Amino acid sequence: MVKQRRIRAAEGPLARRLAEWRLLVPFTGRVLALQGSHPTVAAGIYQHSDIFKDPWHRARRTFSYGQRLLFGADQAGTAREIRELHRHIKGTGFDGKPYHAWDRRAWTWVHLTTFEATIFSLEKIHGPVAAEDLEALYDDAREVGELYGVRRQDMPEDVAGLRAYVEEGVETLLTHKPLVELVPSLQRLPPPFALPLPGPMWELAILPVTHPAHIVLAGSFPEIIRERWGIRWSFLHELEYQAHLAGLRALSPLPDRLRMLPYPYWALRHRAATPSSSD
Repeated sequence: MVKQRRIRAAEGPLARRLAEWRLLVPFTGRVLALQGSHPTVAAGIYQHSDIFKDPWHRARRTFSYGQRLLFGADQAGTAREIRELHRHIKGTGFDGKPYHAWDRRAWTWVHLTTFEATIFSLEKIHGPVAAEDLEALYDDAREVGELYGVRRQDMPEDVAGLRAYVEEGVETLLTHKPLVELVPSLQRLPPPFALPLPGPMWELAILPVTHPAHIVLAGSFPEIIRERWGIRWSFLHELEYQAHLAGLRALSPLPDRLRMLPYPYWALRHRAATPSSSD
């Protein structure tokens, strides 16, 4: 049994940065590449996820779980919910072999690439992170992984080992090319639940942002994944991607309430107003 404790990163100097909505921009593209190319993970997504029918609800639920794991009062309870949600996810993978979401290697890959995408996003928005802060954040990630069933012995000991693990996985594991093209799938997005526009009006509204969305997503892919997915990427595309990141970085002077997601913003305010107690 893993002892429940507060996740230190949510209380340390990185907390306010980890709470920012800006991180979701590079994070989303990175996760899409690292997990959508894994044949077992991709099979689970295509066969069981509602991401194609209701992407807004799916995204909100996924990001909500991530925020609760980091900033919530009951990480262990949230972790149990996440594991239980995946109990029924099984089938035949794209390699013809049976799979279950709890497959040790795939389960570990999803957890560790989620963390790798987090530090990737931190570095894209805020620049290099101090080594000791990264290691503390990774210690937290390993604690969280254990809470929902990732074995400690399956996780690298430090951030350098994590980066090597992901780099090797990109080279050897990520063989799947998605069944949908990235830009057309963006054009087929339904309206968000809070914006009930008729189909034609929504299509006109989203048209101007499909190309920028494609750039910020694909720009966060490892180069080898762009090549495998057949995504054309030129020097001009890279410049455009860097310009989008620069625009996100320019938002740093915004006050916390505009720069942070609502849940962690209020969680951090509540924590700051609550006298600390010894563990």
